[in-house]
Amino acid sequence: MRQYEQIQTRKIISAYGGVGSIIETRDGAILIEDFNKWPYFQNEEDFEECNYAEDKRFLNRLKIYFKDLEKLIKVPINEFQKGKPKDKLALISAKYFPEWFYCHNCHRFDKLENWKKHWNNNVDKDDKENFYPPKCYHCYVRNRKGKKKFFELEQVRFILISSNGEVADIPWDKWAWYKIQNKLKGKEKIDEEEEITLANINLEGKELSFEYRTSDKLDDLKGIGIKVKENGKEIGYATLSGLFNLQVKSQDIFPDRKNTEAEFKVVIRSSNSVYYPNILHSIFIPFSNVLPKKYIGEIKKFSDKGKDAREIVEFLNISHDTEIDEKIVQKLIDNNFSLEEFEQSKSENEYRYDEYKFITEKDNEDIEGKLIFSKVNKDYYQDILIKSVYKMSKIKITSVQTSYTRQEPISIESYLDDSEEETKKKVPIIKKFTSWKGKNTKYLPAVESYGEGVFFEFNDDVLNEWISNNPKIEERIEEIERNHRNLETNLNKDLIITPKYVLIHTFSHLIIKELEYLCGYPSTSIQERIYIDNELKMNGVLIYTVAGTEGSYGGITSICDNEQIGKLIVSAMMRATDCATDPICYHSDGQGVGKLNLSACFSCTLLPETSCEMFNSYLDRRILIDKEYGYFKTCINQKLSYPEIGLH
Repeated sequence: MRQYEQIQTRKIISAYGGVGSIIETRDGAILIEDFNKWPYFQNEEDFEECNYAEDKRFLNRLKIYFKDLEKLIKVPINEFQKGKPKDKLALISAKYFPEWFYCHNCHRFDKLENWKKHWNNNVDKDDKENFYPPKCYHCYVRNRKGKKKFFELEQVRFILISSNGEVADIPWDKWAWYKIQNKLKGKEKIDEEEEITLANINLEGKELSFEYRTSDKLDDLKGIGIKVKENGKEIGYATLSGLFNLQVKSQDIFPDRKNTEAEFKVVIRSSNSVYYPNILHSIFIPFSNVLPKKYIGEIKKFSDKGKDAREIVEFLNISHDTEIDEKIVQKLIDNNFSLEEFEQSKSENEYRYDEYKFITEKDNEDIEGKLIFSKVNKDYYQDILIKSVYKMSKIKITSVQTSYTRQEPISIESYLDDSEEETKKKVPIIKKFTSWKGKNTKYLPAVESYGEGVFFEFNDDVLNEWISNNPKIEERIEEIERNHRNLETNLNKDLIITPKYVLIHTFSHLIIKELEYLCGYPSTSIQERIYIDNELKMNGVLIYTVAGTEGSYGGITSICDNEQIGKLIVSAMMRATDCATDPICYHSDGQGVGKLNLSACFSCTLLPETSCEMFNSYLDRRILIDKEYGYFKTCINQKLSYPEIGLH
């Protein structure tokens, strides 16, 4: 009996296997349940200090939304021996989904609970415990030599997902009955635009059985059908044609739930639209260093004397030879000098700005062994185009999944926002929490990862000069911005599209793709963290990998010790000039989802979804490499100021 499946700890909070996700395993598809149902979280009173994720800055940020939040709990790590866990409490929980199974041998089709009941009633006593993975009771074979044959069941591929985060099985019994009744009425053919509803179908009291059939001759939904029998007698055959026209309301699936108008739609269970996790990440930096405590007393003293933020900043910057941002001081004053409240009041960009400032204002730092970085020698790279490069020898990343959505993703600013999403659609996309306690949860599951990376900082003045000297840049970005405004979704609704954003985001993608060749890392194991904000004058990107992915420490940071980092940049730009789909890609006026990319396709720029923060959108390699106005045109036109890398 295989009751356990192993999954990497870091994947529990990821696009792959978080709460609400459907995971394909060797024994079928399973649905990860709310973390409150995990055996691990049933003993929350027994948690010790080692179970807590340490990032006070991150915890305070999350408290803006989860008012009762006390701790971030690390997802358990469990060792397995002979297929069984050492600690049966250090587990997450899941259930089979979808719950409709069929036997490929006898074609019987039924819900899992019925399969289990029939199994218990039809097999030998010593085999009752062998039901999992689910097996067919009808095809269970006993022979005289004591050998037995088992036929494992398969799950149907189609499911329902709703705009409020629910998943459900398609009511296949009602579907088949509806199709057969339509056939009897002479309405076998369904118009492609016709909506189908099963709300008024009542099968109570009917003794129905089903068989799931597939055809080798037809490769569309007409080739899949359900044979229906009533009291053992065949009454009809219903194909799956028209299935994607099915309209189901939440009340039809969950009659006990009221005041919800969520709509379900049919999808294949492996579809991307099934699961969009809302995951927040934080790079560890000392909480007290966000705004040095030694300045807070002085700021309060000047504020009490009636000085405004501008006057206070001018004095501090001169007297302490530092660069404190006026907006930070103003926010501190507005929050009555409470560091915790100050942290909670920040937007995602402001939160990242703390990390950006901490990294770019320091050099050769080792913070408690959790953040080790140093500035790279300017002689090693194109310092006219790139202001600074930092070798991130060790970084600690804390990840927390707060919620998830289905059908469509939402913007990152909505993860910790209680206001209803504005949408052009009739029914809005509503996030579903990872805990049944919703916003009142005391705990959230977290994963702490250690990794390495490279941080690139761009000079704001150089970027502004490049934009002002090249009017075609603005023209191209206006095209992306216009397509962004026309999106019928809330994804990235707060994102301000600028030439700087598209430039740095595209640069990040090209560098990640080049690292595949230079360091041997697959792009699936490398991620980006974007730091861009016009008002904050923040222009940077962190490219990193974490332990547990393919590769080991040192694979990326080793290129920062010599001219390899400069060669990497040049080689990435040169490779971007040669796309397999050029000239179509290079001269594209819009491609990708919502036409949010210009000169960018999978052959040259796009990455696996797990690597990109923006779902492979807002990209244009042409503004980097065009020989007339590209930001890196000197590298292209001069045929390299650094030697080429030998690539095989």
